Amino acid sequence: MPSDSTTPPGSLGSKILRRGRRTVLGMDPQGLIKNFFGANSSIAIIVLVLIMVFLLREGAGFLSTYHHELEIYRKAGLEFCDIADTPLKQQQSMASALRRALSMELEPLVKNARERRDAAFLYKRALDEKSAEGAAVFENSLLFTPGEKNQIKSEIAALTPESIDLPPTLQKLAAEFTEKDREAKKTFRAIIEAEEIFEEATEPVAEILDELKTHATETKEAANEFHTLEVGRQQLLGAAASAHGAEKDEFLKEAELSRVDAPDYAARIETILEQRDDLSKALGEYAAAVEEAVKPLQSDGLSPEAAKLIASVQKALPTHLNHIQNAARNLKAWKWDEPVSFWRAVSSFAFGTGWITNSSWQDFYGVVPLLTGSLLISFVALLIATPISVTAAIYTNQFATDREKELIKPVIEFIQAIPSVVLGFIGIAVVGDLIKGVSQWEFLSWIPGFPIQERLNIFNAGCLLAFMAVPTMFSLSEDALNNVPRSYAEASDALGATKLQTVFRVIVPAAISGILSAILLGLGRVIGETMVVLLVAGNRIAIPDFGDGLGVIFQPAHTLTGIIAQELGEVSRGSSHWQALFMVGILLFVISLSVNWCARTIAKRFEHSKA
Repeated sequence: MPSDSTTPPGSLGSKILRRGRRTVLGMDPQGLIKNFFGANSSIAIIVLVLIMVFLLREGAGFLSTYHHELEIYRKAGLEFCDIADTPLKQQQSMASALRRALSMELEPLVKNARERRDAAFLYKRALDEKSAEGAAVFENSLLFTPGEKNQIKSEIAALTPESIDLPPTLQKLAAEFTEKDREAKKTFRAIIEAEEIFEEATEPVAEILDELKTHATETKEAANEFHTLEVGRQQLLGAAASAHGAEKDEFLKEAELSRVDAPDYAARIETILEQRDDLSKALGEYAAAVEEAVKPLQSDGLSPEAAKLIASVQKALPTHLNHIQNAARNLKAWKWDEPVSFWRAVSSFAFGTGWITNSSWQDFYGVVPLLTGSLLISFVALLIATPISVTAAIYTNQFATDREKELIKPVIEFIQAIPSVVLGFIGIAVVGDLIKGVSQWEFLSWIPGFPIQERLNIFNAGCLLAFMAVPTMFSLSEDALNNVPRSYAEASDALGATKLQTVFRVIVPAAISGILSAILLGLGRVIGETMVVLLVAGNRIAIPDFGDGLGVIFQPAHTLTGIIAQELGEVSRGSSHWQALFMVGILLFVISLSVNWCARTIAKRFEHSKA
């Protein structure tokens, strides 16, 4: 009787696949294989659950710990000091812009006179120290005519050990520089006076704040000491409750010795509140002074770079004055005993713009700069990797010959074998210098952000991550194209369509769900990368300046993965900083799951519409 199976009756496959013939461990081979793969799936799910539990266990206490720290931050008066200190931090940026603008204008006017004076004095010093190398530098200098060089050498040679006065030529060169410097400063007196006012007008505010900060820091230290001892005392009391006899007495004795009184916040805060009016007055006087200082500033006659800096100061002044007014108003309304809501801790983490750790003042854990850096780098990477990987997949799958496939696919897939740390070194040593060098080309100066100042930046990291994402996106995109039924192409050919029409109007649209899934999984790949971004992204914890437009991608940034790798090994286990890093890990975990969920949702949606 003929067999109704394609497997030969006596083959090993028929023996394994047919039930009831043999058993292994009391199970038929099919059941054993099924249970084996089912167990593997169960293990993967268990590992995933354990990761989630571990992250939640380590990070769960962060919000309550951070909430407690913010309560001390307010009760000790640190929050009061920061209200007044915020405008001063803005002032530093504006004063720096004025200094740079002044330097840009003064430098061309006094550079030659200063270099001539310095070269002559260095020659005299070289002769005094009998330095042949220093004398040779003077001989090769192009700052002097041969006659001037001979005059300087003869005058210095004529000096005796008893000589007090400088040679006449050196005195003349010094006088020339002084005169040039005086004339240059007279020309730009308005900028000089504005810069001096910006520096001096903050001194009364800074003097008051320094005193208040010292007092607030002492209160914070006392509060932290009380909290630490109280936690330890409660642990001793808990141990005593479960102990007996002498051991219990010992625990109770240690608990009593560790008892300390809580800081008297009301008494200590009086020192700060007494300075409230003086601090508000000093802020008002500072605001009036800088407003008057900026009024006479003009951009006429300045270089484009200096004019841009002056314009930035003038543009920022109204906002700066508004912040000073808000600071004075907030100082007046501030209350040390106002409860800190739990939402404050949540919002400070989720929407905070500062990640400040290991600070002697106050730690803040705002993830916005890190999340922004991760998203920008991932966006740049996808923008580069998507067209490369998808077009390579389409060409390889639809147009390449067999020999080309044998070359293209292994080469692209081999990229996955390159360690990320090696790519990071390449980014530091090659890509960063290459990008910075190209940005110096004058005919590319129209590109936003060119010439770039930092070779380690978002674009550098994005390029390397794109290189790492291409193999994943290429393989998944090609698989999606392979999964398109052959009948689609045959039907298109039967209707008279060309090869290009068949590929781009039939096959690619049919595979779009898989291609989109490949792009999303590529996003998951790059957003979770650590070593490359840690090495080449620049690691500046600040929200990039989006005012530069597309030039924002040439600024340094930090990432969620980078901050974990950089700081986790240096923090105390169980501290708020430790817990904050695990909260960042939870955020990354949620982002990865969301990306994978979106990929599956898109695939299912397109498959449903295609059906």
